[in-house]
Amino acid sequence: MTDKFTVVQDTPTNPENDRMMTMQVSVAPGHVFFCRRVEIPEDVEDSERESYLQLQLEGMSPFPLEHLQFGFCVDNAERYAYIYSGYRRSFDSAEMSDWSKHEVVIPEFSVGVLAGKGEEGSPLLLVSDSSISYFEFDDLSEIPCYFESFPRNTGGDGAVRPASGDLEDVTERLKDRIGEESPRIWNAITNITIEKKKYEFQATEAGKSIAVQVEREVLWNMDLRDPESVEQAKQEEQRNVIIWRVVLAVAAALALLVFGELLWFGERGYLNLREDWNAEQAPIVERIISQQTTINELLSFQDSDLVPFDMLVAIQPFLTDAVWFTKVETNGTNSLKVFANATSNGQVNQFKARLDRFVKIDTVELENIQSRPGGATFTAFIYFKTGSFATRGVIEEVANNG
Repeated sequence: MTDKFTVVQDTPTNPENDRMMTMQVSVAPGHVFFCRRVEIPEDVEDSERESYLQLQLEGMSPFPLEHLQFGFCVDNAERYAYIYSGYRRSFDSAEMSDWSKHEVVIPEFSVGVLAGKGEEGSPLLLVSDSSISYFEFDDLSEIPCYFESFPRNTGGDGAVRPASGDLEDVTERLKDRIGEESPRIWNAITNITIEKKKYEFQATEAGKSIAVQVEREVLWNMDLRDPESVEQAKQEEQRNVIIWRVVLAVAAALALLVFGELLWFGERGYLNLREDWNAEQAPIVERIISQQTTINELLSFQDSDLVPFDMLVAIQPFLTDAVWFTKVETNGTNSLKVFANATSNGQVNQFKARLDRFVKIDTVELENIQSRPGGATFTAFIYFKTGSFATRGVIEEVANNG
């Protein structure tokens, strides 16, 4: 199995790195997060992992997921995950409004999570722009087993004071845990460089550079933006890559055509070709736009396996005139979030009881049941069993009430 992230050997800092392509990165202060390393049970499938970790996040925080910005990182063995979340109001609202303009939004302690263990595995203090984070490691995984983060102190003018003073304060606060041991000290670098489809985090220690290379999927998992925003950014990035490939292919073909004409016709033929060039551009542009439209439609179709429609069709037989849906949303891979009305609270409970007997449904949860004149409103989370719906082209029974 290829490692999802690889630590690069320590090398002297190189000013050439400043000339490499970098991502548009926004970092969040480390001290606003709840963090924990959790073990991933062996029976959790890859497709279920994200949902499982979100449940762990919600249980770890006093706030529901709707009020959190969260992310996670899975180790190379896929046995442990480092999960973190922060209360939405803890983040600067002006910075959050700019998150959509960036390619990735991550905690500023990310390089410590990914590369902090190194070869030594001793405790680490990571100095960032707005916080100092402390990590401990063990033999079970390369990601931390313990974490604390402290805000950097600012002067009266709002400027961050030198790190040495903050390090003394943090070391004093951690003295009961650290004892006589001297932790390693890293300085985090905000930039993420791109080289050969690898994304590289960096930090420095005593004049040397520490780097860790990750795949793009790791950054998507660590991204703090809402899942809907992350998915939209993914599709936009894929779309841009395909469009650029098409444009470059067309440009290359046109360049070869022009070069061939130059060789074949010589100078006179080339001048004649240039006279017709402007007239030929209009259909080429139309073809590129047509190709882009086709690509967008293919991507949209590719991202939809029509399973949500199968879910709706499957529960249709359990509806009565006393219960009707006002809105339905997908809630992960195998679940629906249903907003509905009923003529009474009793009809709500009867609707749930009918669904509980359905062999394809794992659980049904009701929330926000409110009595109103003429009936009740409620929200139902319907979780289907994994594998309940076949791929397109497989005909199966849509409802069986057992």
